[in-house]
Amino acid sequence: MTDVGSTDQRTSSLSAAGTSVLPVVAISIFTAAALLFWVQPMVGKMVLPLLGGSPAVWTTALLFFQTALLCGYLYAHALGTLLPVRLQIAVHVTVVLLATLALPVAIPVGAVPDGHEQPVLWLIGLFMATVGLPYTVVAATSPLLQRWFALSGHRSAKDPYFLYVASNAGSLIGLLSYPFIAEPLIGVSTQSSVWTGGFVVLVALIATSGALIWKHVQVQAGPVEAQPKAPVTTFERIRWIALAFVPSSLLLGVTTHITTDIAAIPLLWAAPLSLYLITFMVAFAQKPLIPRALLLKIEWSTIILLSALVWLNPPGVFGIATHLTGFFIIAVARHSVLAEARPDATRLTEFYLWMSFGGALGGVFNAAIAPQIFNTVLEYPLAIVAAAATRLLVPGALKGAAAKDDVLLTLAAALAAVAGAFALSGVGGSIVVQILIVLPIILVAYVFNANPIGCTVAIGIMFAALQIAHPNVRYEGRSFFGAYRVITADEGRYVEFAHGTTIHGAQASEPARHFEPLAYYTAKGPFGQAMKALQSTHEKLRLGVVGLGIGGSVCYSRPGDTWTLYEIDPLVVHIAKDSGHFSFLNKCVPTAQYKVGDARISLAREPNGVYDVLILDAYTSDSIPMHLVTREAMALVRTKLAPGGVVLFNISNRYLKLEPVVAKAAEAAGMVGIAQFYAGTSKKDHEPADASQWLALAVDPADLNAIAASGHWRQLKAGPTTPLWTDDFSNLVGVVSFNLR
Repeated sequence: MTDVGSTDQRTSSLSAAGTSVLPVVAISIFTAAALLFWVQPMVGKMVLPLLGGSPAVWTTALLFFQTALLCGYLYAHALGTLLPVRLQIAVHVTVVLLATLALPVAIPVGAVPDGHEQPVLWLIGLFMATVGLPYTVVAATSPLLQRWFALSGHRSAKDPYFLYVASNAGSLIGLLSYPFIAEPLIGVSTQSSVWTGGFVVLVALIATSGALIWKHVQVQAGPVEAQPKAPVTTFERIRWIALAFVPSSLLLGVTTHITTDIAAIPLLWAAPLSLYLITFMVAFAQKPLIPRALLLKIEWSTIILLSALVWLNPPGVFGIATHLTGFFIIAVARHSVLAEARPDATRLTEFYLWMSFGGALGGVFNAAIAPQIFNTVLEYPLAIVAAAATRLLVPGALKGAAAKDDVLLTLAAALAAVAGAFALSGVGGSIVVQILIVLPIILVAYVFNANPIGCTVAIGIMFAALQIAHPNVRYEGRSFFGAYRVITADEGRYVEFAHGTTIHGAQASEPARHFEPLAYYTAKGPFGQAMKALQSTHEKLRLGVVGLGIGGSVCYSRPGDTWTLYEIDPLVVHIAKDSGHFSFLNKCVPTAQYKVGDARISLAREPNGVYDVLILDAYTSDSIPMHLVTREAMALVRTKLAPGGVVLFNISNRYLKLEPVVAKAAEAAGMVGIAQFYAGTSKKDHEPADASQWLALAVDPADLNAIAASGHWRQLKAGPTTPLWTDDFSNLVGVVSFNLR
């Protein structure tokens, strides 16, 4: 016979326990999430210098962290379903304590790529060695604590998903505090120490949460485990995966899109990732913030507009804002549908596991698969097509839609656009051509927005049509370090080498001008002036070039000069030397030495005093390798200069004001400098003389006299408030500018 008084007392005890444990559990989940998203940009910044500051480093980092998150959720699911709650607590506290042995987070000594391994695999191995175990156990903490809370007897224990909001709030604060607080104020080694302290605090919080639950929860089962488990079908699991895949792939796609032309920096990593976290907070709120019908309507218009913007690509702040806004709306809509599809609390860890699996698949597709199968960055537009397709997973998506008629009409318009693309391809891939292709399909897609099948097909074919309408593209190639194009310009007068929206070199098609220096290296500009001045004072020069491009700088080669060319990307060497599109290298410096790998690592292996001229021109699109503008980098460069040697530094950039930073680092290394900004020539002159900004640096001011004699140069000085960048400290937030000359 059941003792009613005893039962009432147990229920009261469980309720009291739930009330006391909630704040501790919430703080623990918040802290764990903050640590997870603090360490991501921190480790990303640690490894950036090892691979030339490539934006793909962050894409690979996200792939690793999503995979580690999946492993953490798998561990949490196994622990939560196979063991009694008290044993779960004991095991997890023990594992977290063991993880402290892997701290502090730091790059292992001797972790330097030799240039022959696959960068993605090498990076993932490095991340595993650096932060793998601590990150995985912290990732497992949130779902485990939510499951334990579900056994606490609290009045909200039946639906603990609201704690996911606390998790994402912690993630957001941890992420944003990095670029705005940690990075500007303290170096990476100190950041790692702070993170280690936070990890120790988390261990104490997890132990406290476990102790509170241990004391009051039933030994074998709590209220949640006593409930019947609702069955989960295979379709539901596939649905969770697909709804998580799209925002994850979009996250990586939009991040690559906006960082390729600016810089691979925590500030620009944080922006889309912060929006991604906020979408979870909105979607998993206890009460919907936006009615689903309105949200889906806004989202469909956004998909259509974003499809056009990917190709029209508005520049600057407006362009970044439009892409981030579109990404945010689509991610909120998909995560809201995902939140509505969540099961009861008995399936909590399984739900998070499959959701994490979908997110990891997005990372695998963008970071590992897409670069291997696409010559261009197609994963971003494909993620937009996938966003349109997953509207089919919204309950009632096809209700009331005349599916057959809509699909036929949409297909007809899309095929007409493809035919138009073929017809117009002869006049070039201009903005007018693109608008003529985009507009009819956008209109059809909007009119028939009730039918996701027809609209998905329309948008997909529109992207295919736009790919066709680029007859000026002679070559497209892709590597870990970027996607490149060789294009004809100015009615075939020039062949240009492009990465992102930046032209990194041009060669005239006319034989008489075949070896004329153009673009950044024009004889009228700072580089041409400096080379002529140096050649007037040196019978022979030993030159090193960091950053190959198509080899435009070697146009100035003379008999007796020796050239050593440093390039991190083997594909760039192939395009410049062996593709048949450019001939600077083969004709001007056939005996040049090529050293493939990160230039700073390669330079460190060279003997001191080896160069009369060292040309630093290492960019991927407009993204800079930050480890070439630090005090240590400038000190290394100085040791490689011969007596009287000069550094020519290209700091041309549309988004970053680099002159004060380089000036400060050069000053710290005992060097002086002069600077010149060149406005370039207008397109009507039919001469690609691009706007550029160059610095000339030397140990002795007298070594710059010949260059400065043209009268176009000014003295280089660091501002009084300019911080000194080091290998341990840099802050790109302070130099971002969208109003450069």
